[in-house]
Amino acid sequence: MVLDTPTLRKPLSPVSPPAVAGKPAVAAPVEAKAPAVVADGFDAKKPAAGPDLSGVGAAVKAAVDAKPAAVPQLRVGLAATGAAPPERQTVSGEDKAKQAVDLKTVGESRQETADAQQALREKTTQEADRLFAMADGQAQVPEGASVKRVSDSEVELTRVNGQRELVERSVATKKDGAVVMDSATYEDGVNKRDRLELKADGATLVERAEWKGDRNEAADLKSFGDISQVRDAGLTYTRNEVSVEKHEDGDRLHTDAYSQVNGNAEGSRTSYYQQKGGGSIDNKLKGPFDFDKPVDRSDTYSYSLPAPDADGKQAPPQYSRVQSFSQDHVKATSYVDRTLDGHTQYAGEGPHTFEDMARVRDEYSQHGGEDYDADKTGDGRPPKRWTVDLQKGADRLDSQTFIEGYPDATLKTEKTREGSTVKERFEGKTFESAGSSKRVPVSGESTTTYGQDGSIEKLDSRSREPDGSDLEQHYQSSRRATDPGLELQESLETKRTKDGRTEHVLKEDTSLLSDQGAQLVGSRTTVTDADGRKGLHEVGKDGERMQLSGKDGADLRDVTDAEAFKDDDFGRVLLEQASISTANTVNQFANSGGAKALTVLQGLSQDAGRLPAKATELLGRDALSKGLNAAQGGASALGGVAGVVAGGMTLSRGIRENNMPDIVKGVADTANGAANLYTGGKAFADAIRGFKNAGALTTTASTASAAKSIPWAKTLADPKVGGALTRTVLDSVKGMGGIGKVAGTAASLGGKALSALKAAGGAANVLGAVGGAAGGVMDIVNGAKVNDGAQIAKGAVGIAGSLGGAVAVGAIGGPLGMAVGAGIGLLTFGFGKLMDLISDKPHKIAELQID
Repeated sequence: MVLDTPTLRKPLSPVSPPAVAGKPAVAAPVEAKAPAVVADGFDAKKPAAGPDLSGVGAAVKAAVDAKPAAVPQLRVGLAATGAAPPERQTVSGEDKAKQAVDLKTVGESRQETADAQQALREKTTQEADRLFAMADGQAQVPEGASVKRVSDSEVELTRVNGQRELVERSVATKKDGAVVMDSATYEDGVNKRDRLELKADGATLVERAEWKGDRNEAADLKSFGDISQVRDAGLTYTRNEVSVEKHEDGDRLHTDAYSQVNGNAEGSRTSYYQQKGGGSIDNKLKGPFDFDKPVDRSDTYSYSLPAPDADGKQAPPQYSRVQSFSQDHVKATSYVDRTLDGHTQYAGEGPHTFEDMARVRDEYSQHGGEDYDADKTGDGRPPKRWTVDLQKGADRLDSQTFIEGYPDATLKTEKTREGSTVKERFEGKTFESAGSSKRVPVSGESTTTYGQDGSIEKLDSRSREPDGSDLEQHYQSSRRATDPGLELQESLETKRTKDGRTEHVLKEDTSLLSDQGAQLVGSRTTVTDADGRKGLHEVGKDGERMQLSGKDGADLRDVTDAEAFKDDDFGRVLLEQASISTANTVNQFANSGGAKALTVLQGLSQDAGRLPAKATELLGRDALSKGLNAAQGGASALGGVAGVVAGGMTLSRGIRENNMPDIVKGVADTANGAANLYTGGKAFADAIRGFKNAGALTTTASTASAAKSIPWAKTLADPKVGGALTRTVLDSVKGMGGIGKVAGTAASLGGKALSALKAAGGAANVLGAVGGAAGGVMDIVNGAKVNDGAQIAKGAVGIAGSLGGAVAVGAIGGPLGMAVGAGIGLLTFGFGKLMDLISDKPHKIAELQID
């Protein structure tokens, strides 16, 4: 395929959210010399303690997005030293809409990584200097802490709690141009280890580990060399390194990342460089690049080892390669991935470790495996996919997806912006189902409007599905300042019509944000079949209610015992599906809302499942649990009313996970006086006072902050981040295609996703935590609807760009983590027999139709 160069267009003006400093040029690396390496272990030393490195992460964040840079903070104490007031954390709806139509080039991604790395160097050095100043009596020491100088190059800080127990030990070292901040803390039964190393050659290394235990290990400063060998499913461990390599064609920027969550192990490496000369970027994709000028490119190689399943069976490792090419207003990205079933023997025993991942990676790469270009496809080896993005003006972004071997399987998407509203249209052909070779036409359009805090206020979408049905979804939300706190009302209507018959689901949720956290006040789902029969389930402060009607909604009655549907199997189905939907909302708040998220509700079971008690009694725990798991797997696997319910759940969860961090930030900004987003009286102001600094990484333990108890508030606070990455993506895609074949991986991760992301601290910033996750979520959801892996991959890349690819890998785990972090599209390709039906020209792709 030859892509013609588009007509020259007026250069685009850069889109920059408020309070984001301009990007300096990439700093030249320090002249090459042997880097000074500071020892990792301190076992022979006396106990010392110091700044929690999430504070250093906060300093990095401040350097990237604040004007002027905020004073870096330790875990405690510095609130009394006159730290600068917080900057506004929220992004306006108009800026969020701009992000949705703004092409993120490879050059921009590289620059953001370099900028963040430089900020990390500056702020970590500044933090170390402050500790040295404390040791010399030239700076205030936090309450409960003591600092002493060990040598000319090293200082120690220890901190004790009210019971005089040592809860923090840190060591700062400056030697031969290298700086190390090394810290251990113990709080609420959780041990945390952080290490930031700034090497003399310009490289940076960030490591973090977290594990629960009755033993306080803060005094030990356990070596990361030892931690990296621990086989413990309860260990969360991330390692991220950024470095520059001298090369004859120009310096290359490298990021190397590793993460270990729930016994899953993943590693990835990315190289940023320029391709100079040549007539194409691929023998299938020529242009629309000008090869008389350099083409920016990045190559990412990722490996994932899923933890063994409950029976101890080890699923094969997964591999992906993502290559991106960009120049001016054009970007092309290719996706290659495969199951490494021949390398399972190298995975070792789970739970997995860094050495396991490295062993699989080395065995595959040293024999030329990374040169694999999907030349031979088959089971576990999907074809190569492509996406091409063209910026056609400051307010328009066009995209197209391609699958090698299927030139008619392509989707075209056009996104345009008007103020704070984004309109999207797509059309093309995709596979009728995962196991079918038949390509069918699909199309759709959506309108998304963002509110003043950057969250989605309204979304309307219509689409023609691969099975020939017509799908409509309408989401609306409102925010209201009340005496108890900020009340959030949400409704999502999902309608699917096929052969003139329409099935309908209405989800209505009410929640409250206050100094008690994010609390679910009520959730109601009404399921209506094609004959107008209704099944309703509701949980709230007054308890639980179930109702069932006859045809056309007649004779709506309360259901209090199983006799009501004894001879009514379909009535039971309606009640099951309504109960599954409300249970899903309860589940989401339980995972992400915080410790008090469900205290308002009455009638929930008191066990870990927190299922509605009455529904469990009448319908059976097994039916609800299995139905909930199936629905969370995605609508593509279900039919009838169940499919409509699952589709509504997927979009509802996606929007909420995208919205809640923005709303939390909005409440924090209002509480801080940084922005008056929600106007209310004194009682409202008192109710949200605990939200000061919530959502930022600068929160200190001395602040009565909701950030400690609301996982939604713990997402990255960079104003350019479009949204949160938690369980949204899991629920969007975990049940589709290849991911369903991998036992015991991403689907079981639950709430640990966000804690792993939070645990990355400053590493997230090092890896370029910027972008627009909102669009990524919608791309994944829409891609799931039409079973299009390239569109899902595009959405995954969008999310990875917003959170830092390697960090996103660590946040999720398993093959799905690779998909989110690296953008693979394996998830939707359950090809199997389909591979036998490839055309005679297996690598031909569609013509570019968006130029």
